[in-house]
Parts: sequence; C-alpha cells; structure tokens
Amino acid sequence: MRRKCARTVRPEARESGSNMARPVEAFLDAVRGDGPIVILPHDNPDPDSIASAAGLDFLCRRILGKETTISLGGIVARAENKAMLTYLDIGLSPVGEIDFRPPAKVVLVDTQPGRRNNSLPEDVTPTAVIDHHPPYADFSGIPFLDLRDYGATASMVAEYIFDAGLEPDGRVATALFYGIAAETQDLGREAKAVDVLVSQRLYPYTNKRRLAKIENARVPAGYFRVFRDAIEHADIIGKLVICDLGEVTYPDLAAEVADFLLRLEQVQWSAAIGRHGNRLYVSLRTTDRDANAGEVLRKVLGSNSAGGHGMIAGGSIRADAGKASKAVQRMKERLIRHLGFADKEPRPLLETD
Repeated sequence: MRRKCARTVRPEARESGSNMARPVEAFLDAVRGDGPIVILPHDNPDPDSIASAAGLDFLCRRILGKETTISLGGIVARAENKAMLTYLDIGLSPVGEIDFRPPAKVVLVDTQPGRRNNSLPEDVTPTAVIDHHPPYADFSGIPFLDLRDYGATASMVAEYIFDAGLEPDGRVATALFYGIAAETQDLGREAKAVDVLVSQRLYPYTNKRRLAKIENARVPAGYFRVFRDAIEHADIIGKLVICDLGEVTYPDLAAEVADFLLRLEQVQWSAAIGRHGNRLYVSLRTTDRDANAGEVLRKVLGSNSAGGHGMIAGGSIRADAGKASKAVQRMKERLIRHLGFADKEPRPLLETD
C-alpha cells in the first residue's frame, strides 16, 4: 500500500485506474507557490528522461501556470534523442545557467539525490523526486517522493497528466510514447502491464509522422565506424560479450553498442565501455529476466557510480587519459568475476563460429 505522511509520498507500483489517492495532487501541492520550477533529468538524458521532463513541464504549465525550465547536465548527442528535441520542440537549459537555490522548486526525474548521474548541487534538497529505479538514497526532507516499479518513468508522468484531467497535446504524447518504447524496447524489456496500458492510451494523441522521424533519425558515417570497430574488438567470455570502444564522441554510444551486442545468440550478457572526457562510461545488458544488472554493476563500479535494475544498467567512473587503459582492464576483470566467467577463455567475436 502507499504510505503517506506530512512530507513524503512513496507509492508502490499500481495499475492504471486504481482507486488509490492520486500522486499528481500531492506533486502539484509540493511545487506550487513562490519560485520557478526546475526539472532536472539525469545527465546525458535518454528518451525516457527527456520525455518525463517534457511531460512534467506540460503538466506544471497547464495546471499551475508557473515558469518552468528543463535543465540539461551533460550532452544530448544520440541521433534519436536529438531528433526528439528538434521535432517535438523540447527546450533544455544548461545547468550552468540555472539557479537551483530556493525559492526554486527542483524536480528530479528519472534519477535520485546522491547519484553521480545528475548535476543536482550537493547543498540543494529537491522538492520532488520521480523515478522508476529502485531507491538508492536517504530521502529525508524531500516533500514529494514517487518511486515505482514501472518499466519507464514516462509511464508515471503520463498517468499524472491523465489523472489531472488533461489530454496531452501531440508533442507531449509523442515524447511520452517514444520514451516508454525506447526504455522498454517496444514493451519487450521489463515492461509492466501499466506501461502497456499507458502506451495504448497515449497512442491516439501521438504525431505519427514525427514519431517515425525520431525512430529513424539520420546518423553520420562515423556512427557506422563505431559499430564496425565494436564488432572487430568484441570478445566473448562465457556468456558475456564485452567491448572496449576507446574514446567515444558521446557517452550514450556505450549503451547503443551494448544493446546491439546483446542480439548475439550465444550470450546472456553484453557490456560496452567508452571513454568521454575524463570519465569511463559502461553499459551492461542481459537477457536473463531473473538477473539484476543494476546490482552487478554497482558491485563492479561502486554503489554511487552505477544504477539500473533487472536487465539494464549503466554507470561511470573518473579515469584520466593516462590511466584509462588500466581502469578498463580492472573493470573488465571485476565484471567477468562477478558474472562467474573468470575461468573462461576470451574468444574474439569475429573468430567465433
């Protein structure tokens, strides 16, 4: 059951149409009043994170009529994500231009306080936290908290909009629909019944032409070179396929390659590591529905450096250029050991029958 007290709302997973109290009312109460609303997704936001932020922006502007800003930590470089911003007219303001101090109401979406994947200043307590990942932190002092075992945060935000009596416009509906689809691989990865129901409800409002442009976003030639190099350098160890991408042009490339490599029929796990700036980014994927990729990666990188859930996880650690190679090797060894493949000999992907 949902627990409710004066300052915190922690609903458990629920089906759409439940008779339980609506979290959207508590959320709107928390962010109304003086001060602008700042919506902060995780750094280098993915479609679920971008869509959730856009949905909350729509909700707050329509119901409260307040000034609302979506803040960007990191970069948006993946072709589909850039297409979302372009075709759905979603504006993001760099965190360096944002004053997070009160009276601003800061809403963390698709991330949580204390995680290294967001740019929330350490001395700022968010007004609200909305996320579909497991709880990672001490949430004392946060007025509104909504964590649920959903396939996508965008499903939660879509419920807020419908529960508030609003109909999403084509722009927001398309963002939320695509956010759910991207996070759950078209409802085939960790999707719950509620994600399916919300997607069905959103679909009539979506702009089908713009959705197609996002799903089939154009990419430069260099994109294909990354995948060529990934295939050439990937190794299979037991039921894991792993690849060191070297330096990448944007952090999300590790996630794209990990998703791609998981299609290999011989494996249950895939991992890709890439260096961007002074950080190493790693993405871990699995086909094992009983596994916990997030827990595995937290053991490999440290609890504050990684996050995720059952079948997908990601994280990063600091590693300057001169130390990156050794850091990658340590990361590989720890991952292989935690997955139980330390006694297996690596085999190049392209030399595997």
